[in-house]
Amino acid sequence: MRKHFDFYGYNSPTSGKYYVDDEIYTLGEDYRSVKRYKEYKNVGFNILLLQHENSFSGEEFRTSACKKCMDKSYKAGIDKVIVSDTRLKNLCEERQLVGKNGKFKTEQEFLDYLKTCIAPYETHPAFYGVQLFDEPKIDYLYSYAKVYRGLKTIKPDIAIQANLLNLCAPNNLAYKPTDLYSDYENYLNYFLEQSGADYVMTDEYAFRRNNTISRYTIPTYRILAKVCRAKNVEMRLVMQSFSQEGNVVNNGVMDGGISWRRITEKDMYWQMNLALGFGCKEFSFFTYFTKTHKNFIGTRAVSEGIDGAAMVNLDGTRTKLYYAVKKIIKQFKTFEPVIINYDFYKDYYFCAEGKVTEDYEQTSAIGIINENCPIKVKIDNGLICVCEMHKQDGSRMFMIENITNPINQLMYKQKANDVRIDVGLIGEDLNFYKYGEKTEFNTVDGVFGVKMNCGDAIFIEENRNVPLG
Repeated sequence: MRKHFDFYGYNSPTSGKYYVDDEIYTLGEDYRSVKRYKEYKNVGFNILLLQHENSFSGEEFRTSACKKCMDKSYKAGIDKVIVSDTRLKNLCEERQLVGKNGKFKTEQEFLDYLKTCIAPYETHPAFYGVQLFDEPKIDYLYSYAKVYRGLKTIKPDIAIQANLLNLCAPNNLAYKPTDLYSDYENYLNYFLEQSGADYVMTDEYAFRRNNTISRYTIPTYRILAKVCRAKNVEMRLVMQSFSQEGNVVNNGVMDGGISWRRITEKDMYWQMNLALGFGCKEFSFFTYFTKTHKNFIGTRAVSEGIDGAAMVNLDGTRTKLYYAVKKIIKQFKTFEPVIINYDFYKDYYFCAEGKVTEDYEQTSAIGIINENCPIKVKIDNGLICVCEMHKQDGSRMFMIENITNPINQLMYKQKANDVRIDVGLIGEDLNFYKYGEKTEFNTVDGVFGVKMNCGDAIFIEENRNVPLG
């Protein structure tokens, strides 16, 4: 049984170099230092993910960038490091791994190769696990799962970071795409059956182009939660903590734009409260440092990360998001002993009476009924999500979040929403939590009113056992 949440960030401290097309620039400081790893840890991160320039590819480990990072992070107090081994990732893209036409003739040869790959770093005191190829499409899912299972065979206690696809790539979820939601559920179940994994993980990002909420976010979370509940496995999610820009180049001139907007504190609450309500137990963030590659050659000009939009800039300075995430993780850790043993059971949605709002349509919550919800909610304008969670002893917790688009408050000066919550059906002996702390609400006949900003959530816990459905 898990006792603690885990937190970590993609694109951890860099060498101080960044890349524009074929040119390499340096900022004069190597951020892969004990000081910078302590800074990383101080956000609340307890795992370090090494990638890109700090990956391992079979070179001399003693002098590798990977070992340097592991040594420095261990001195900083981080004893859980995930290694990005390019050889393992390459295996995940093989059409066939074992057999007559496979890369390996026998299963034992395959397992021996896996042993050879992890041998240089598995005895390091900071070693925790390895990362597999990111977002495998259906063509590679069998080999991907086989690598996962093989690693667990040779080293059962190894952690394996296996980030799967979400709903926004429908043609990659099935050989013959039919129904998107069914295809995704089948994709997840196939991975679990073939790999034996005890969790599913994806990186669906809510805040995309044109200041809208992705129509894939809520459905992705719902399908993940459904599969996790049916298979009794854990949900892990990547939170969006970056902004990306891109422009189409016409006749040598950048024209138009494609962007993922900057993430604010309200956006982070929106994501993390929702993830918590759906039962997420491990939270990672994309990205911690600004992504270091920018490309302007070709028909599209793309920056993988806008400086100033991640938690730490290219030059090592902290942004507002660094402090926002640090605050929220601290609140989650305060709340952790209360919620850690609750698992997702069901979700419900409430919008303003008589309205199907734009937010409702954007999140694809339209058509999801709220009948039989033990809590009744009324909102003046916007959208509320209620997640019901259960614990093995029979107690229940409810997460009530205002999932109205935060851009309404950030750009359009919308005030906090007036929300009325009726808890009469779940009794009078209740605990209320907000921002990780226990709080009080004055109820009259089981009803209380509250103002909720976009992304705000209230957690309500029963103080009695109830029979579970």
